[in-house]
Amino acid sequence: MTYSTTVGVDLAKNVIQISVVSSRGKELCNRSLTRKKFAEFLGKQKPSLVAFESCATSHYWARAAERHGHEARIIPPKAVAPIRQGHKTDSNDAQAVAEAARRPKIKEAPMKTVEQQGLQAIHRSRELLIQESTALSNHIRSLLMEFGIVIKRGFASLLRAVPEILEDGENELPDLYRPTLHRIYTRLLELREDIEAMTGEVERLAKGHPICGKLMALEGIGPIGALLLYATMGSGVAFSSGREFAAYLGLAPKQYSSGGKTTIVGLSKKIGNSRLRSVLILGARAYVYKLKEPKSSKDRWLKAIIERNGESRAAIALANKNVRTAWAMVTQGTEYQRRTQLEMAA
Repeated sequence: MTYSTTVGVDLAKNVIQISVVSSRGKELCNRSLTRKKFAEFLGKQKPSLVAFESCATSHYWARAAERHGHEARIIPPKAVAPIRQGHKTDSNDAQAVAEAARRPKIKEAPMKTVEQQGLQAIHRSRELLIQESTALSNHIRSLLMEFGIVIKRGFASLLRAVPEILEDGENELPDLYRPTLHRIYTRLLELREDIEAMTGEVERLAKGHPICGKLMALEGIGPIGALLLYATMGSGVAFSSGREFAAYLGLAPKQYSSGGKTTIVGLSKKIGNSRLRSVLILGARAYVYKLKEPKSSKDRWLKAIIERNGESRAAIALANKNVRTAWAMVTQGTEYQRRTQLEMAA
Protein backbone atom coordinates (compact mmCIF):
# COMPACT_ATOMS: atom_id res chain seq x y z
CA MET A 1 0.00 0.00 0.00
CA THR A 2 1.21 3.52 -0.81
CA TYR A 3 0.93 6.18 1.89
CA SER A 4 0.98 9.96 1.45
CA THR A 5 3.36 10.33 4.40
CA THR A 6 6.21 8.40 5.96
CA VAL A 7 7.17 8.95 9.59
CA GLY A 8 10.74 8.19 10.63
CA VAL A 9 11.08 7.70 14.38
CA ASP A 10 14.23 7.90 16.49
CA LEU A 11 13.39 6.39 19.88
CA ALA A 12 14.98 7.32 23.19
CA LYS A 13 14.03 6.71 26.80
CA ASN A 14 12.11 9.95 27.40
CA VAL A 15 12.25 11.94 24.14
CA ILE A 16 11.16 10.70 20.70
CA GLN A 17 12.22 12.45 17.50
CA ILE A 18 9.97 12.23 14.45
CA SER A 19 10.53 13.20 10.82
CA VAL A 20 7.38 13.35 8.69
CA VAL A 21 8.11 13.06 4.96
CA SER A 22 5.70 13.41 2.03
CA SER A 23 5.37 10.86 -0.77
CA ARG A 24 7.62 13.12 -2.88
CA GLY A 25 10.38 13.02 -0.30
CA LYS A 26 9.87 16.49 1.16
CA GLU A 27 10.26 16.74 4.92
CA LEU A 28 7.11 18.27 6.37
CA CYS A 29 8.28 18.47 9.97
CA ASN A 30 11.05 17.30 12.28
CA ARG A 31 10.45 17.64 16.00
CA SER A 32 10.86 15.95 19.36
CA LEU A 33 7.96 14.63 21.44
CA THR A 34 7.52 13.15 24.88
CA ARG A 35 6.33 9.55 25.11
CA LYS A 36 2.82 10.76 25.93
CA LYS A 37 2.76 13.25 23.05
CA PHE A 38 4.06 10.63 20.63
CA ALA A 39 1.27 8.24 21.65
CA GLU A 40 -1.21 11.05 20.96
CA PHE A 41 0.48 11.75 17.61
CA LEU A 42 -0.01 8.14 16.52
CA GLY A 43 -3.70 8.42 17.34
CA LYS A 44 -4.22 11.69 15.44
CA GLN A 45 -1.95 11.08 12.43
CA LYS A 46 -3.68 9.82 9.29
CA PRO A 47 -2.67 6.28 8.25
CA SER A 48 1.02 6.43 7.40
CA LEU A 49 4.11 4.30 7.02
CA VAL A 50 5.75 4.60 10.45
CA ALA A 51 9.34 3.36 10.64
CA PHE A 52 11.47 2.76 13.72
CA GLU A 53 15.17 2.06 14.06
CA SER A 54 15.50 -1.29 15.82
CA CYS A 55 16.13 -0.84 19.55
CA ALA A 56 14.81 -1.92 22.95
CA THR A 57 11.41 -0.22 22.61
CA SER A 58 10.87 -0.41 18.84
CA HIS A 59 8.62 -3.50 18.96
CA TYR A 60 6.40 -1.92 21.63
CA TRP A 61 5.93 1.29 19.63
CA ALA A 62 5.53 -0.59 16.33
CA ARG A 63 2.63 -2.57 17.81
CA ALA A 64 1.13 0.70 19.10
CA ALA A 65 1.40 2.25 15.62
CA GLU A 66 -0.38 -0.72 14.03
CA ARG A 67 -3.19 -0.51 16.58
CA HIS A 68 -3.82 3.04 15.30
CA GLY A 69 -4.07 1.86 11.69
CA HIS A 70 -0.52 2.63 10.54
CA GLU A 71 1.87 0.29 8.75
CA ALA A 72 4.86 -0.19 11.04
CA ARG A 73 8.36 -1.17 9.97
CA ILE A 74 11.45 -1.81 12.06
CA ILE A 75 14.72 -0.97 10.31
CA PRO A 76 18.05 -2.47 11.47
CA PRO A 77 20.63 0.16 12.57
CA LYS A 78 23.09 -1.07 9.92
CA ALA A 79 20.61 -0.10 7.21
CA VAL A 80 20.08 3.36 8.70
CA ALA A 81 23.70 4.41 9.35
CA PRO A 82 24.83 4.66 5.68
CA ILE A 83 21.85 6.88 4.85
CA ARG A 84 22.36 9.38 7.68
CA GLN A 85 23.57 12.79 6.52
CA GLY A 86 25.65 15.05 8.73
CA HIS A 87 26.44 14.39 12.37
CA LYS A 88 24.67 11.75 14.44
CA THR A 89 21.82 13.71 15.98
CA ASP A 90 18.25 12.75 16.84
CA SER A 91 16.98 14.93 13.98
CA ASN A 92 19.32 13.39 11.40
CA ASP A 93 18.60 9.88 12.71
CA ALA A 94 14.82 10.38 12.28
CA GLN A 95 15.40 11.64 8.73
CA ALA A 96 17.56 8.63 7.92
CA VAL A 97 14.97 6.18 9.29
CA ALA A 98 12.26 7.78 7.13
CA GLU A 99 14.49 7.62 4.05
CA ALA A 100 15.43 3.99 4.72
CA ALA A 101 11.77 3.02 5.04
CA ARG A 102 11.00 4.54 1.63
CA ARG A 103 13.69 2.50 -0.13
CA PRO A 104 12.32 -0.73 -1.64
CA LYS A 105 15.30 -3.03 -1.02
CA ILE A 106 15.87 -2.23 2.65
CA LYS A 107 15.55 -5.38 4.79
CA GLU A 108 13.25 -5.01 7.78
CA ALA A 109 13.55 -6.63 11.19
CA PRO A 110 10.47 -8.78 11.92
CA MET A 111 8.16 -7.26 14.51
CA LYS A 112 7.73 -9.38 17.64
CA THR A 113 4.51 -10.08 19.49
CA VAL A 114 4.22 -9.62 23.25
CA GLU A 115 4.49 -13.41 23.66
CA GLN A 116 7.68 -13.58 21.58
CA GLN A 117 9.28 -10.80 23.62
CA GLY A 118 8.23 -12.52 26.85
CA LEU A 119 9.87 -15.80 25.83
CA GLN A 120 12.99 -13.94 24.75
CA ALA A 121 13.07 -12.08 28.08
CA ILE A 122 13.01 -15.38 30.00
CA HIS A 123 16.02 -16.62 28.05
CA ARG A 124 17.94 -13.37 28.55
CA SER A 125 17.27 -13.44 32.29
CA ARG A 126 18.49 -17.02 32.50
CA GLU A 127 21.61 -16.07 30.53
CA LEU A 128 22.26 -13.21 32.96
CA LEU A 129 22.16 -15.59 35.93
CA ILE A 130 24.54 -18.00 34.16
CA GLN A 131 26.97 -15.14 33.49
CA GLU A 132 26.78 -14.04 37.13
CA SER A 133 27.36 -17.63 38.27
CA THR A 134 30.40 -17.96 36.01
CA ALA A 135 31.78 -14.62 37.23
CA LEU A 136 31.39 -15.64 40.89
CA SER A 137 33.03 -19.02 40.25
CA ASN A 138 36.02 -17.37 38.58
CA HIS A 139 36.18 -14.77 41.36
CA ILE A 140 36.38 -17.45 44.05
CA ARG A 141 39.04 -19.42 42.18
CA SER A 142 41.24 -16.39 41.49
CA LEU A 143 41.10 -15.10 45.07
CA LEU A 144 41.89 -18.50 46.59
CA MET A 145 44.90 -18.85 44.28
CA GLU A 146 46.35 -15.75 45.93
CA PHE A 147 46.56 -17.82 49.13
CA GLY A 148 48.07 -20.84 47.39
CA ILE A 149 44.77 -22.74 47.16
CA VAL A 150 44.06 -24.25 43.75
CA ILE A 151 40.74 -25.93 42.95
CA LYS A 152 40.35 -28.53 40.22
CA ARG A 153 38.53 -27.56 37.05
CA GLY A 154 34.78 -27.95 36.92
CA PHE A 155 31.88 -26.45 38.83
CA ALA A 156 31.27 -29.65 40.82
CA SER A 157 34.87 -29.54 42.06
CA LEU A 158 34.36 -25.97 43.22
CA LEU A 159 31.19 -26.84 45.12
CA ARG A 160 32.93 -29.68 46.94
CA ALA A 161 36.13 -27.78 47.67
CA VAL A 162 34.89 -24.51 49.18
CA PRO A 163 33.27 -26.03 52.34
CA GLU A 164 36.45 -28.06 52.93
CA ILE A 165 38.61 -24.94 52.48
CA LEU A 166 36.47 -22.99 54.95
CA GLU A 167 36.80 -25.74 57.56
CA ASP A 168 40.55 -26.21 57.04
CA GLY A 169 42.28 -24.18 59.73
CA GLU A 170 45.77 -25.00 58.47
CA ASN A 171 45.60 -23.28 55.07
CA GLU A 172 46.69 -19.65 54.63
CA LEU A 173 43.18 -18.32 54.08
CA PRO A 174 42.89 -15.48 56.65
CA ASP A 175 40.09 -15.78 59.20
CA LEU A 176 38.90 -12.26 58.41
CA TYR A 177 38.06 -13.32 54.84
CA ARG A 178 36.32 -16.62 55.64
CA PRO A 179 32.87 -15.05 56.39
CA THR A 180 33.02 -13.19 53.04
CA LEU A 181 33.94 -16.36 51.16
CA HIS A 182 31.07 -18.18 52.85
CA ARG A 183 28.67 -15.40 51.80
CA ILE A 184 29.85 -15.50 48.18
CA TYR A 185 29.65 -19.30 48.15
CA THR A 186 26.07 -19.15 49.48
CA ARG A 187 25.16 -16.66 46.75
CA LEU A 188 26.65 -19.02 44.17
CA LEU A 189 24.47 -21.89 45.43
CA GLU A 190 21.39 -19.65 45.27
CA LEU A 191 22.24 -18.71 41.70
CA ARG A 192 22.56 -22.35 40.67
CA GLU A 193 19.16 -23.11 42.22
CA ASP A 194 17.62 -20.17 40.35
CA ILE A 195 19.21 -21.30 37.08
CA GLU A 196 17.88 -24.84 37.52
CA ALA A 197 14.41 -23.47 38.30
CA MET A 198 14.44 -21.21 35.22
CA THR A 199 15.74 -24.07 33.05
CA GLY A 200 12.81 -26.17 34.23
CA GLU A 201 10.46 -23.30 33.43
CA VAL A 202 11.89 -23.01 29.91
CA GLU A 203 11.45 -26.75 29.36
CA ARG A 204 7.86 -26.62 30.63
CA LEU A 205 7.00 -23.64 28.41
CA ALA A 206 8.65 -25.15 25.32
CA LYS A 207 7.00 -28.57 25.68
CA GLY A 208 3.58 -27.03 26.29
CA HIS A 209 3.80 -24.49 23.46
CA PRO A 210 2.01 -25.56 20.23
CA ILE A 211 4.92 -24.50 18.01
CA CYS A 212 7.98 -24.93 20.26
CA GLY A 213 6.88 -28.47 21.09
CA LYS A 214 6.94 -29.37 17.39
CA LEU A 215 10.30 -27.70 16.78
CA MET A 216 11.89 -29.88 19.47
CA ALA A 217 11.43 -32.88 17.15
CA LEU A 218 14.27 -31.53 15.00
CA GLU A 219 17.72 -33.07 15.51
CA GLY A 220 19.79 -30.97 17.93
CA ILE A 221 16.91 -28.65 18.90
CA GLY A 222 16.18 -28.63 22.63
CA PRO A 223 13.80 -26.49 24.70
CA ILE A 224 16.03 -23.40 24.65
CA GLY A 225 16.69 -23.64 20.91
CA ALA A 226 12.99 -24.14 20.16
CA LEU A 227 11.98 -21.23 22.38
CA LEU A 228 14.50 -18.87 20.80
CA LEU A 229 13.61 -20.01 17.28
CA TYR A 230 9.97 -19.19 17.83
CA ALA A 231 10.76 -15.93 19.64
CA THR A 232 12.74 -14.82 16.58
CA MET A 233 10.67 -16.31 13.76
CA GLY A 234 7.13 -16.01 15.11
CA SER A 235 4.64 -17.02 12.41
CA GLY A 236 7.42 -16.92 9.80
CA VAL A 237 5.54 -14.52 7.50
CA ALA A 238 8.30 -11.90 7.78
CA PHE A 239 10.55 -14.19 5.70
CA SER A 240 9.86 -15.27 2.13
CA SER A 241 11.63 -18.61 2.52
CA GLY A 242 13.57 -20.80 4.90
CA ARG A 243 16.73 -19.81 3.05
CA GLU A 244 16.03 -16.14 3.77
CA PHE A 245 15.44 -16.93 7.46
CA ALA A 246 18.74 -18.83 7.62
CA ALA A 247 20.51 -15.85 6.04
CA TYR A 248 18.84 -13.52 8.55
CA LEU A 249 20.32 -15.59 11.40
CA GLY A 250 23.77 -15.61 9.79
CA LEU A 251 23.63 -19.35 9.02
CA ALA A 252 23.83 -19.04 5.22
CA PRO A 253 27.34 -19.15 3.70
CA LYS A 254 28.71 -15.86 2.39
CA GLN A 255 29.35 -15.63 -1.32
CA TYR A 256 32.05 -13.61 -3.05
CA SER A 257 31.66 -12.98 -6.77
CA SER A 258 34.22 -11.49 -9.12
CA GLY A 259 34.71 -11.90 -12.86
CA GLY A 260 31.77 -14.27 -13.13
CA LYS A 261 33.25 -16.64 -10.53
CA THR A 262 31.43 -17.23 -7.24
CA THR A 263 33.28 -18.46 -4.16
CA ILE A 264 31.75 -19.67 -0.88
CA VAL A 265 33.73 -18.09 1.98
CA GLY A 266 31.98 -19.39 5.11
CA LEU A 267 29.69 -17.78 7.67
CA SER A 268 29.80 -14.15 8.73
CA LYS A 269 29.94 -13.57 12.50
CA LYS A 270 29.09 -9.89 12.03
CA ILE A 271 25.53 -10.40 10.81
CA GLY A 272 22.46 -12.17 12.08
CA ASN A 273 21.27 -13.17 15.53
CA SER A 274 24.48 -14.28 17.24
CA ARG A 275 22.69 -15.54 20.38
CA LEU A 276 20.32 -17.84 18.50
CA ARG A 277 22.99 -18.87 15.99
CA SER A 278 25.26 -19.98 18.84
CA VAL A 279 22.49 -22.01 20.52
CA LEU A 280 21.55 -23.72 17.25
CA ILE A 281 25.13 -24.61 16.34
CA LEU A 282 25.90 -25.91 19.85
CA GLY A 283 22.80 -28.10 19.74
CA ALA A 284 23.66 -29.36 16.27
CA ARG A 285 27.25 -30.05 17.32
CA ALA A 286 26.06 -32.14 20.27
CA TYR A 287 23.90 -34.22 17.92
CA VAL A 288 26.72 -34.62 15.39
CA TYR A 289 29.24 -35.74 18.04
CA LYS A 290 26.85 -38.42 19.31
CA LEU A 291 25.98 -39.70 15.84
CA LYS A 292 27.42 -43.19 15.39
CA GLU A 293 25.12 -45.32 13.27
CA PRO A 294 22.75 -43.48 10.89
CA LYS A 295 19.10 -44.17 11.65
CA SER A 296 17.50 -41.88 9.09
CA SER A 297 18.11 -40.31 5.70
CA LYS A 298 19.15 -37.10 7.47
CA ASP A 299 21.68 -39.03 9.56
CA ARG A 300 23.17 -40.50 6.36
CA TRP A 301 23.38 -37.01 4.88
CA LEU A 302 25.16 -35.82 8.03
CA LYS A 303 27.56 -38.77 8.01
CA ALA A 304 28.55 -37.96 4.44
CA ILE A 305 29.33 -34.35 5.39
CA ILE A 306 31.33 -35.48 8.45
CA GLU A 307 33.45 -37.81 6.34
CA ARG A 308 33.95 -35.17 3.67
CA ASN A 309 34.31 -31.93 5.67
CA GLY A 310 34.51 -32.77 9.37
CA GLU A 311 32.19 -32.50 12.36
CA SER A 312 32.26 -28.70 12.73
CA ARG A 313 31.01 -28.06 9.20
CA ALA A 314 28.46 -30.84 9.59
CA ALA A 315 27.11 -29.08 12.69
CA ILE A 316 26.73 -25.80 10.79
CA ALA A 317 25.04 -27.61 7.90
CA LEU A 318 22.61 -29.26 10.33
CA ALA A 319 21.83 -25.93 12.03
CA ASN A 320 21.14 -24.37 8.62
CA LYS A 321 18.89 -27.25 7.58
CA ASN A 322 17.03 -27.16 10.90
CA VAL A 323 16.27 -23.46 10.51
CA ARG A 324 14.93 -23.93 6.99
CA THR A 325 12.85 -26.93 8.08
CA ALA A 326 11.54 -25.01 11.10
CA TRP A 327 10.38 -22.17 8.85
CA ALA A 328 8.53 -24.63 6.58
CA MET A 329 6.91 -26.35 9.59
CA VAL A 330 5.64 -23.07 11.05
CA THR A 331 4.43 -21.48 7.81
CA GLN A 332 2.79 -24.66 6.51
CA GLY A 333 1.47 -25.92 9.84
CA THR A 334 3.17 -29.31 9.50
CA GLU A 335 5.05 -31.59 11.88
CA TYR A 336 8.54 -32.98 11.44
CA GLN A 337 8.73 -36.63 10.43
CA ARG A 338 12.04 -38.48 10.47
CA ARG A 339 12.47 -41.05 7.72
CA THR A 340 14.10 -44.13 9.25
CA GLN A 341 16.27 -46.58 7.36
CA LEU A 342 13.46 -49.15 7.46
CA GLU A 343 10.96 -46.72 5.91
CA MET A 344 13.49 -45.79 3.22
CA ALA A 345 14.04 -49.44 2.33
CA ALA A 346 10.30 -49.98 2.02
